Amino acid sequence: MQHTKLTQEVDLTISHHQIQIRSRDFDEELCQWGEINIKQGAVIHPGYLTFDPIPDDAFGAWVKLALTETFTEDPNAQRRMVVPFDVLDPGKLELLSVMSDAVIELPLQEGRYALYFEICEDEEVYYRLTFVREGEYVQARFLMDDEWGGRAGEALAEGYC
Repeated sequence: MQHTKLTQEVDLTISHHQIQIRSRDFDEELCQWGEINIKQGAVIHPGYLTFDPIPDDAFGAWVKLALTETFTEDPNAQRRMVVPFDVLDPGKLELLSVMSDAVIELPLQEGRYALYFEICEDEEVYYRLTFVREGEYVQARFLMDDEWGGRAGEALAEGYC
């Protein structure tokens, strides 16, 4: 019996203020940031998400990915949000920034997930991406107050804005 891997850790070189998750081909138009996107720290398109990792410059950080049935908060989170993520093509699942990329090896199937994005700090900054299978619409929103302007329950705008 083969054991399915439900977690993955990636040492990602993060640059240009972006951590991207996608399940489709690269599209320059879906990478554009409007004023609202910059303010909220996220660009949300079907199957194509970009988050602002907050720290400036290029740096290496661990990104911890998980596929779970329910979401559990990280006590070290400094920012937390949930967004809808559509797996459009499981063969094109990637985690990337401008300087590095990795194939997402989780057993994600085509369909909608709630993707929880957390910026965490313990001895160093790390990121958590938790995928929870959803059958319904997921309202993109902040899940905690943070020092960069996020307010718990505040909706996040989707698309270029």
